[in-house]
Formats: sequence, C-alpha cells, structure tokens
Amino acid sequence: MQTEEDRWTKASFRIYSKTKNIEDICTKVNAKPTKYFSKGDFCIKGDPKSFVREENLWILDSGLSDQENIETHIKRFLALFNENAEGIRELQGECDFDIFCAYSSENGQGGFTLEHETLKELTAYPIALSIDLYPPEKIDDDYL
Repeated sequence: MQTEEDRWTKASFRIYSKTKNIEDICTKVNAKPTKYFSKGDFCIKGDPKSFVREENLWILDSGLSDQENIETHIKRFLALFNENAEGIRELQGECDFDIFCAYSSENGQGGFTLEHETLKELTAYPIALSIDLYPPEKIDDDYL
C-alpha cells in the first residue's frame, strides 16, 4: 500500500555554459551551487571511458522538502531570479537555463497545476521549464 510519503517533488535551477566558468556564474547569480560540473571533466569521475563534459553545469537545488508542490519549488527560484535579474540577463548570451522539476504521485496517476501568475512571472526570464515524471517510488538524489 502506498502512502502520502510516496508522492514527492524535487526541483533544481540549472545553468549550462561553454564559455562562463562556475565562479563567473556564482558571481552573476549571487549564489553558490548545490553541485557543479566543469567543462573537460569526465562524466563519471575517474573513468576515462566516460564522455568528457563539453560545458560547465551549475546546479542549485530548491532546498525545499520533497513534499512541497512543484509551484512552491518554482517560486523559490523566482525569488532568486527577481533578486538577481540583472546578473541572469547578463549571462543569457553565453548560458542556457532551466528549472528541472521531478514529480511522482502516490499511484502513478495525477499531476499538478501552475497558476497563471507564476507562469507569467517565469516568462520574464530566459529560462526553460523541464518536467520529468517518475513512477511512484523514491529515486537516488544523485540522479537529479
């Protein structure tokens, strides 16, 4: 039997760049990433058979509980964007952005709603919204 804890959400703000390094991104966004990967690193650390990263990847997790709804995660990032709009806009010529959201319901059915105000606010920034749906089971945090 599945419980309420079987429903979960996660979200990360991701910045990709072939030219801007992680330190430049941190300065412009005014935040340190939860994790990052540098251009030229092996995808799997220490495994020369894995592919080499062609760009820097800066990732900031929302830091919210996995029981929060998707919109709450997105609003957390909107607050960051609003506080650092100038820096984000300065990066847009050399970076790609997205908010990556992961969602799983209790039974594999269901969905979520984003209010029009949230959607409208998102359009002010050059940021894609990616939604990934998962079966009703926990996944490893390192996967996201």
